[in-house]
Amino acid sequence: MDGSSVSVLLYKRFIPQGKVRRRVQDLRIPPASYINFIGSDHRLDLSHNESARMAVDSLLSQGLQEYHQVLREEGEVDFLSQPEKIYIMENGRDGDTADASTSDDQLVGSLVDSQFGTQCPTLSTDSDPAVGVDLSCLRGASDGVLVKPSFEVHFQSHCGAASMKDLIREFMRKAKESLVIVMDCFSDVELLCDLLEASRKRNVSVHLLLDHLNLSLFVSMWQGLKLSSRNFPKLSVRSVQGQTYCAKTGRKLTGQVSESFIITDWTEVLTGSYSFSWLSWQVHRSLAVLVKGSAVLPFHTEFLRLNSSSQAVPGFVSYIAVPPVLPFSNKTSHAPQKLPQQPLQASLEAVSQQRFCPVETEQKLDRDAAIKIPKTSSAVRCTQDLK
Repeated sequence: MDGSSVSVLLYKRFIPQGKVRRRVQDLRIPPASYINFIGSDHRLDLSHNESARMAVDSLLSQGLQEYHQVLREEGEVDFLSQPEKIYIMENGRDGDTADASTSDDQLVGSLVDSQFGTQCPTLSTDSDPAVGVDLSCLRGASDGVLVKPSFEVHFQSHCGAASMKDLIREFMRKAKESLVIVMDCFSDVELLCDLLEASRKRNVSVHLLLDHLNLSLFVSMWQGLKLSSRNFPKLSVRSVQGQTYCAKTGRKLTGQVSESFIITDWTEVLTGSYSFSWLSWQVHRSLAVLVKGSAVLPFHTEFLRLNSSSQAVPGFVSYIAVPPVLPFSNKTSHAPQKLPQQPLQASLEAVSQQRFCPVETEQKLDRDAAIKIPKTSSAVRCTQDLK
């Protein structure tokens, strides 16, 4: 057999292996045979997987059959779950379709129309919130004005099914000026009544940003209760989308918003894995994290980013706008100051202390900017009692 015949046989036996498949093949090696690989390099590979991109583009543009064909040609494993494939096929759209992630509404003050455009064939990152948004007030607020950040973690398994909902209701009830809520799912009638009462009876500005795909749950609840947005001038309801993926063929795919956080009076944040639904309180396990101090600023930034790219919801009239300079960060003095103590802190801690001892952690800041705060919270007192 000559050399040309050998090369042809080797070519026919060659089977391409994708990036993930090679890792899986290595992991299939029995432990006894893997001793020769112990000294090999174990650096984390963060390089781009071109085979995966080609497969997703094929699924988005041509369907499931072409997706599997690309996987076979590239020698890559099937890396998408069935729900992910269904989502991609159901939510893909042509590139010439109007991009719903960009709002045409004119924003008030320093907020202008966002230009969070995506560049094909990459994933939009929205990493720079300064695009279309004036965040100078946020950047200047961290110069020794805010107290150091602190966190209290609340697990639903510690306090029972209904207590997580009670904790959130107490947190929102103490708002005096504003409530910002970013939520993936909102179908709880009782929480809706809390927000509407805060808007009408306490004159609290309520800003709701809801995921665009689950928005129908909120609208159906609203219509079923026969409510009119004109009766609540201090309520704003807008829809928001996730990031947008663009294929080389021009097809696009927009994701959902999986974030959940509440900002009260621009001073404290309650974030976590909860949703405003019966299942979240009674069946699912979730957690909530109370954020205070300078750690609130990233949530300001995220809200401004989401709000600038949000869309108005048909049937909901809004008469309020986001202030151009957030009250929490409009100080210009560089002298260390403490945040004003809000009445909601004592009420929230009282609810927490009745059920469990929250875990409190504090990030270490630069020594020149750190402010010493006596630990007198209920979490500390509870820890001392246990001792």
